[in-house]
This record gives sequence, C-alpha cells and structure tokens, in this order.
Amino acid sequence: MFLKSITIKGFKSFADRVKVDFEPAITGIIGPNGSGKSNISDAIRWVLGEQSAKTLRGGKMEDVIFAGSGKRRALGLAEVTLTLDNRDGALPIDYKEVIIGRRVTRSGESDYLINNNTCRLKDIKELFMDTGIGKDAYSIIGQGKVEAILSENSVDRRELFEEAAGISKHKSRKEEAEKKLDSTEQKLQRIKDIIHEIERQVEPLEKESKKAKKYQEYRSELKELEVNLLANIYLELEEKLDQDITSKQRLSYQLTEAKSAVSEYDLRIGKEKERLEELTADSDQQKENIFEAKSSVERIENKLTLAKQQQDNILEQKGRLESEINRLKERINLNKEEIAKKDKKEIELLEKIKEKSLLLDQKNKELDTLSRELDEKFAVKKGFQDNQLKQITKINRQQHQLETASRDIRRYQEDITALVEQRESLTKEVDKALEEMRNKESRLEEIKKNISDYRNEYNREKTNNSQLQDSLTSLRDEYEEIKDSLNAKSSRLKVLEGMEENYEGYYRGVKNLFKHIEDSEQIKGVCGVIAELINTPQEYETAIEVSLGSTLQNVVVENDQVAKQAIRYLKTSKGGRATFLPLNLISSRSLNQSELSALKIEGAIGVAKDLISYDSKYQNIIENLLGRVIIAKDIDAAVKVSKAADKRVKVVTLDGDVVNPGGAMTGGSRNQNNNLLGRSREIGVLSNQVEDLTLKLKKREESGLKVKESLVESENKLTKVEEQVHQLELKEANYLKDYQQANREVERLRGELAAKDSRIKELRQEIISLESESKELSQALSRLNNDDSSIKERVIELEEKIKKLEATKALYTDEITELKVSIAALRQEKGSLAEELESKEKAIAYAKDEITNKEEEIKRLMDKDKQLNFRKQELDKEKEEMSKEVVRLKNLLDEFRIEISEIKAKINSYQQESKDIRARYEKLQKEYNKIEIDVAQLQVKLENIQTKLQEEYELSIEAASVDIKKITNQNQVEKEIKGLKSSMKRLEPVNLGAIEEYETLSQRFNFLQEQHQDLVESKESLEEVIKEIEDEMEEKFLETFNQVKVEFEKIFTDLFEGGQAQLALEDEDDLLETGIEINAQPPGKKLQKLSLMSGGEKALTATALIFSLLKVNPSPFYVLDELDAPLDDANVNRFANYLNQLSEIAQFIVITHRKGTMAAANALYGVTMQESGVSQLLSLKVDEVGDYEE
Repeated sequence: MFLKSITIKGFKSFADRVKVDFEPAITGIIGPNGSGKSNISDAIRWVLGEQSAKTLRGGKMEDVIFAGSGKRRALGLAEVTLTLDNRDGALPIDYKEVIIGRRVTRSGESDYLINNNTCRLKDIKELFMDTGIGKDAYSIIGQGKVEAILSENSVDRRELFEEAAGISKHKSRKEEAEKKLDSTEQKLQRIKDIIHEIERQVEPLEKESKKAKKYQEYRSELKELEVNLLANIYLELEEKLDQDITSKQRLSYQLTEAKSAVSEYDLRIGKEKERLEELTADSDQQKENIFEAKSSVERIENKLTLAKQQQDNILEQKGRLESEINRLKERINLNKEEIAKKDKKEIELLEKIKEKSLLLDQKNKELDTLSRELDEKFAVKKGFQDNQLKQITKINRQQHQLETASRDIRRYQEDITALVEQRESLTKEVDKALEEMRNKESRLEEIKKNISDYRNEYNREKTNNSQLQDSLTSLRDEYEEIKDSLNAKSSRLKVLEGMEENYEGYYRGVKNLFKHIEDSEQIKGVCGVIAELINTPQEYETAIEVSLGSTLQNVVVENDQVAKQAIRYLKTSKGGRATFLPLNLISSRSLNQSELSALKIEGAIGVAKDLISYDSKYQNIIENLLGRVIIAKDIDAAVKVSKAADKRVKVVTLDGDVVNPGGAMTGGSRNQNNNLLGRSREIGVLSNQVEDLTLKLKKREESGLKVKESLVESENKLTKVEEQVHQLELKEANYLKDYQQANREVERLRGELAAKDSRIKELRQEIISLESESKELSQALSRLNNDDSSIKERVIELEEKIKKLEATKALYTDEITELKVSIAALRQEKGSLAEELESKEKAIAYAKDEITNKEEEIKRLMDKDKQLNFRKQELDKEKEEMSKEVVRLKNLLDEFRIEISEIKAKINSYQQESKDIRARYEKLQKEYNKIEIDVAQLQVKLENIQTKLQEEYELSIEAASVDIKKITNQNQVEKEIKGLKSSMKRLEPVNLGAIEEYETLSQRFNFLQEQHQDLVESKESLEEVIKEIEDEMEEKFLETFNQVKVEFEKIFTDLFEGGQAQLALEDEDDLLETGIEINAQPPGKKLQKLSLMSGGEKALTATALIFSLLKVNPSPFYVLDELDAPLDDANVNRFANYLNQLSEIAQFIVITHRKGTMAAANALYGVTMQESGVSQLLSLKVDEVGDYEE
C-alpha cells in the first residue's frame, strides 16, 4: 500500500483545487517560508481525523476554510481527499483503491467519506488502526512530534511505541471493556437499591395480605346469608305477582271482548254508512247515465248522414282514375317499338368492335414477345462485357491472396505450439490457487454467518433496549402526571369532605341538629336532608336546586314523633330552627292529565321528580316537593309550558329562571357559592377519581420497577453479544485479507489462461479458414482463364441478332396504332345508342309505376266503401240498443231510492246498541288499571332484588335460588348480616390487592436476586477480559520496545558516525503506564540525557528513534514536515542517505527546504504564493530548486 495522491480545495491557503501525485519512494515538497507548504501536512493530518484546531495551527475548526485574500472572497467549504493504492490488501476493505475524504462548511456541517460514501470518524480510525497511519501515529512527523520525542515527559514518548507495537486496538478494547465494567457496577448498585426497597415493602404487605384474607372470609359468609335472604323474599313476591297477573289476564280478556263488541258495532255502522254513500253516488250516476244515453242516440244519427256523403265521393274518384290508366298504357306500347329498333343496331356495332379488338390483342402480343427478346439480348450482351472485366480483376487478386495465405498458415502453426506449452503450466497454477481460495472462502463464510447471527441478535436486543428506555421514560412521565393530578384532586376532595363533615352551607338549626346526632344517639329515625337523599345529573343541578329552594335543607324523618323530638331539642338547646318532613305524614302531589299535556310543548324537558334518582322509600316526599314542577330548556319555553298548563304549575329553566303558578316570573344572576347538590356529586366523582388515580400510580410504579429490571438484563446481554461480535470481526478481518489475496491470484491466473485459450482457438480457426481459402482460390483461377475467350465470341454474335429484331419491332408498332383509332370510333357510336335505350326504358318504368299506384288507389276507395256500408249497419244497431238502455236506467234509479231509506233506519239502531257496550268497557278498564299498577310495583321490587344480586354478588336469581334454605326467622338472619358488616367495617380500610401484590413482590424479589448474581458474574467476566487484554498489551509492548531498542542503538551510531545511545523503561513493573528514557552519547562526549544535548544532536537523535520505529513496524507512508530543519549540511546528507535506504520499504513525503534532502527525492513539488494569500503548486526538477531554498 502507498499514498497515490492528495486533492485539496478551500483548505487554508489552497483556494483553488490542487492535486499532488506522490511517487512510491520519496516525494519532496519545497517552497519559501510562509508559502503554505506545511498546509499539505496539515491537510493529511486533518483528513485522517484531527479534531484539534490548535494542532492545525488555528483557533477554531472554521479557520481551516480559506479565509479570503485581497483579490478573493472567503470560501464556504474546505475539502481534502487522499487516494491510497490498496492492491496488496493492507487495509481491511475490498477495494484496490481507497479514497478517504473530509469536508467542512462554515455553518459547522462536517462529513467523512470512504470511497465517496459518507461514514463516521470512527470508521476511518478503525480502517487505519495499527497500520501506523493516523492523526496521532508516527506516520506524520513534524516539529510537534519531534518535541514530543525530546520532551522531558517520557510518558508522551510512549505513544509512538504503542502505535508501533500495534496495541491501539487492544487499548480501545480495554477502554470499551472498562466502560462496560463501570456500567455493570452501576447496574449492580441499582439492583441492590431495588432489592433494599423491596425488602422494606415485603413485611407491611404481608400483614395487609393476612388482613385481606380475613376480610374475604367475612365477605363470603355475608354473601351466603344475604343471597339466601334475598332469594326467599323474591319467591314470596313472585307468588303474589303470579296471582295478580292471573287477575290481570282475566280482566284483559273481558276488556278485549267488550272492545271487540264495540269495534264490531262500529264496523257495522261504518259499512252501512259506506253502503249509503255508495247508493247515493250510484243514484247520481244513473241520472248522468240517462242523459249520456240520450246524447249518444243523437250522435249516431249524425254519423249515418256523414257515411252516405262519403260513399258518393268514392264513386266519383274511381271513374277519374280508370281514365288515367288507359292513357298510360298507350304510351308504354309506343316506347317498346322504338326500343326494339335500337337493340338491333347495338348488336351490329358490338360485332364490329369485337372483331377489331381480337386483331389488336394479337398484334400487341406479338410486339411484346419481340420487345422481351430484344431486352434479353441487350442484357446478355452487357452481362458478357461486365464479366469479361471482372474476370481479369479476379485473376490478379486471386494470385496475390494465394501467396499471402500460405505465409500466414506457417506463422500461425508456430504460435500455437508455443501457446499450448504455456497453457499447461498455467492450468496447474490455477488448480493449486483455487484449492487454497476455496479453503479460505469456506472458513470466511462460516465466520460471516456467525457475525451476522450475533449482529442480528445484538440489533434485536438493541431495539428491545431502546424500547425499554422509551417505556421507562414514558412511565416516569405518566407517573409524575398522575401524581400531580392525584395531589390536586385529593386536596380538593379533602376540602369538600371537610365542608360536608362540618355541614358548611347549612342553616344553623340543621347544622346543630346533625352535630348533636353524631355526638349522641338520643334522636333516632333521622334519615337526612333532602340534598343528601337525591342524586341529580349535573345538567339538571341548577334547575333542581332552584325548584327545591330552601327545602333542600328540610330534614326527612321516619315519623312525626321523631320530628317532635328534634324540635324539642332545638328549642331547649337554642340551636335554631329546621323544617322536618315525616314519612308517615307527607303525601305525594302530581300533575293531572290536562297539565301533563304541557310536556308536549317544544322545549319542555320533563317533570322534576322524574329527572333525579332516589330511594323509593322517599317517593312521597320527592313527589310532594317536585311532583308539580316542570323543567324547561329556557325562559321562552317555560312561558309556553306555563300557559299550556293554565298557569297552575311551577316551571323552572335549566339556567334557574322560574315561571311561578299564576304567571309570576323570577330570574337573573345567582350566587353559586352554596351549591349543596353539586358538592355531593363532586365528592362522589372525586372519590372515584382519587381511587382510580391511586391504583394507576401504583401500577405505574410496579411497571417502572419491571422495566428497570428488564433494562439491566438487556444491557448485560448487549455487553456479552458485543464482545462476541468483536472477537469474530478480528478473525474475519484476518481471513478476509488472506481470501482476497488468494482470490486476486486466481482471477489473475484465470485471466491469463482464458487469454491463452482464446488465442489458440483463434489461430486454429484462422488456419482452417486459410487452407480452405487457398484451395478455392486455385480452382477459381483455373476457371477464370478458361471462361475469358468464350465470352468474347458470344458478344459479337449477339450484336447481329439485335439489329434484325429492332427493324421488325418498328413495323408492328404502326399496325397497332391504326387498329386503336378504328375501335375508338365504334365504341363512341355504341355509347350514344345505349343512352337513348336507357331513356326509353326509364319512361316505360315510370308509366308502369303510375298505373300500379292508380289501381291501388281504386282498390283502397272500394275497400273504404265496403267499410262505410258495414259501419252504417253497426250504427243502426247501436241506435236501437241505446234507446232500450235509456228505459232500463230509469227503472234502476227508482230501486236505489227505496234501498237508501232502509239503510238510514238500520244505522240509527246500531248506534244505540254501541253506546251501551262502551259504558261497560270503561268500568272494566278502571279495574284493569288498578291491578296493572300492583303488578308493576311487584316487578320493580323483584327487579331491585335481581339488580342487587347482580351488582353486589354477580349472581342471577336462578343461581341464587339453587341451594335456597327456607328462613323461619327473618329478623335473626338480618341481625347476623348486620354483625358481619360491622366486623368487616372494623377491618377497613382493606387492600384486597395486597394478596396478589405480596405474591408478585415475593416473585420479583427472587428474580432480582438472580439478576444480582448474573451481574456479579458479568463483572468478574469483564475483569478477566481486561486482564487478558492488559497481558497481551504488555507482551506486545515489551517485544516492540526491545526490537526498537536494538535498532535505535545501531541507527544512532550510523547517523552520528560513532557514539552510542540507550532506551530504558522508567518502571519495568508497570509496562502499561511506564515512560521511556533516552540516554545518548554522541562521539567524543559522555553519556548524557537529551536535555543536555545541542539542538542539532537532539534532532538527529529524534530522527534515529523515528527510523528505528519505522524499521521495526513500517508504516505504508510517512510525512516528514521539516524534520531536517535543525541539522547542519553534513547531518542533512547522512539523513538523506538513510532516507534513500528506507524508501525501499516505505513511501516518504518530505516537506523541506534543504538541498541535500531535495536531492534524494524522486519527484519535487514547489509551493509558491504568486497571488498574495493563495498557495499554488508547481512540479520541479532538482536543478530548478534554487529559488525555493531558505
């Protein structure tokens, strides 16, 4: 491998595109100070990945872009490209030529490229790793690198030895392993923290689990008792329902019979009325029919008169048409006689034309035969003349070709013999190379498959890891969001519950009464205030609150005795006043049928009592307060509803405006601070939300722990897979390099073999072709000589025959012309005769058509006469029938009048009977309505029991009745149920999920213990890997150091022409970190440290060390930037001589202004600034370098 070229554009002082082609040996870059020659070295360092602007002699990376000059504007892009020859496969990439590129813009965008494909800086570093090439490697040596070698800090010097030892990859692997070790330790710590947290949770959760199990035992016993009680009650109610349904069915049957009777009479009356209407209509119709019949008789008489007139006209038209037919027949006879005369003349003309045409055809055929014969003779003559000329040319050419073919055959046979020998040798080489390549390919494919499998596994796990990270982030965000919402709602709930507990917003009497009830149990039978006993949908809260007004705070009690007791307490304690509603005294109120019709008004929503829910126990109370209140959409609708109900009901809008009975209206803005209905609802909603949010928060926390554990497991797996991939990639690179070399060799040998085979085949084909051609040429030459004399004799003979044929042709042409003129005259005469015949025939045809039309017209007239005779007979008959119909219709009209009188009497009788049956039907309907209400109430009670069973125990009534036990003492059962509920109440609050949570937490604890052990093992494994890498690094470093030490001592002596030098390790026990000391003794001086040497001695010592590294592990190319600057002329010459020796194993690009170094270069480039601030490149000869010396 070597550096072929560098292309620079826009980098530092190189404003224009510049390309430098490097020689495989030594290329010199020269130029005055400040011309920009060192910018070429910087460009190479930059394209290989240098990130420090300071190292590139700038302040920031933007400074590498051409900044402009007096005549040029600044550029926006810097771009550098290196082209390397990789035919030896030194770089692990399947290309014979590798192009490395880098570009940067002023906006900060930067790209790296390998063979014009965008890549990462990491890819470029890995490509050149351990090759000696790189921004920090010893392949680019300037004054900064020399200073590092000569530095007092011996550790800086160590980097050169590490690169030479090829341990950069190991160092990178060690760093990665240490990062993984650090990550593993962090994960281990996280696992420990999680385990500690779970240990803290297990003990209290175990207690909650036991408490929950006890609670479930009570609940199971309660379910058994309460389900059995409900089932017994249900069966009793069901029996009563069956009895009521039987009575209802009996009444329904009687109602149906009565209704059927009413319907039957209604049907009879309807039918009779319909019959009456039909008869009346028929009577009217008969009158019209009589009038129509008389009119028809008059119309028939008119039609008979018209038919007689039409028959007279027909006889007159018939006589006229018969006269015209006779005249046309006479004209046809005259035309036929003239046609017969013309036909005879036409036959005579046709005979003459036929005779002349036959003679013309005969003459034309004879002329054609003569012309063809003449053309053939001319063609034959020309053919003989052309052949004569061609024969002479062919004879000369054939003789020349015969001689050439003989010479080529001899030469090709000699070439084939040599090629066959070469092919046999190549075939053996190809077979050997193929066998070697197949072996390498098989092993390489196996490694690639393993890498692909591991990479797929890595990618899958990486995707999983990324998803887990996203899930964890999402869960954290959700956790915080839920937590914030929970805190806000909990705070609001606490405030509302405090208000409810302290009865804030209630009157003083109500508040004092309930506080007294809480502190003592003296007053029993208080059910609660109205606001607590109803549930109101949010959209109706305002309307219901306005409807109830102050009655919202009325206290519902079991009976009037409880009310009296409460009033006495308020009086004696001076606690204020309150209104009480005893259940045994308050009766319901409702709308009558007329008032209910107001609900049909648009905008009416419903009766207030129907828009809320409450315990049926308080039905009378609620109906008393709200049974005569209608809720409307808005004030306009409320006014309409009030009017429709005769202003006897209270109408309230959704916004709280009121139309009172009598028409008074109340409305405007309202104070919303004391919304008792809304407060109760909001507490219920908030309680459910807080419970849901608490559950969600706990679930998110558990999910977060699970995701964290999965993340730890995923990262451990990634670490293992990544290490396996890395090991396989190292093997793959080595095998790929060997395989590519073998493949290139096979392809080269195959190419040569194919070329030999192709050439042999071509030559053999040429020989066969030439031999065949020679044979044909000899035969053709003989034939050509024989045919030449025969052609000359035939040409003379043909010329005589042509003259005779031309004379005969002229005679035939004259005769044919005369015949054509005669035939044309006859045809013209025939044409005129044909036109006359055609005219006569058309006249006859026209006359015949006219006769036919006239005859058809006569026939049509006679047909019409017959039709008129027939029509007259029909009309006479029709007139007689219509006269009879008039008499019949008059008789029928009299019958209709009699039947109408009878039907009217029957209708009056049916109506009286129907009235009696309707009275009986209404009496049965009242009985039916009463029993229907009883049935509905029983069904509601049964449904309530079913609902309770379903909602509380998820049981159907059938399932609850399977093992039912007969209850003899219902009070005792209710007492047991109450006792169980008290026991459950004492255990509350109970976390029923604690049982499952405890089991889940225990499983998680065990899982985390296993994860902890896996991480401990992973940590130990990584520590072992790091130890192996360090051992290998120490071994390679020490081996390289010893080799360089030997070379350094030898090269130092050669460069100084005497003296001695030593390399020493500062700490042999710490090979991974030890610095390297250089002690040197130039000729005639004592052994001393570098710091005590002169500048020239230091430079030459540094050069000796660099050359030592080069010999031990040569880099493909070196860039030496003014390395020879501190040397005197004598040392420069020795430097140049040694450079020449080393150029056999490496390529050198030397930036210099020393003539001794220039002389050693195979090619020179001069850098100059002909335009201020812009570097230009020139190709030079050694004798032209005078202007570029310092």
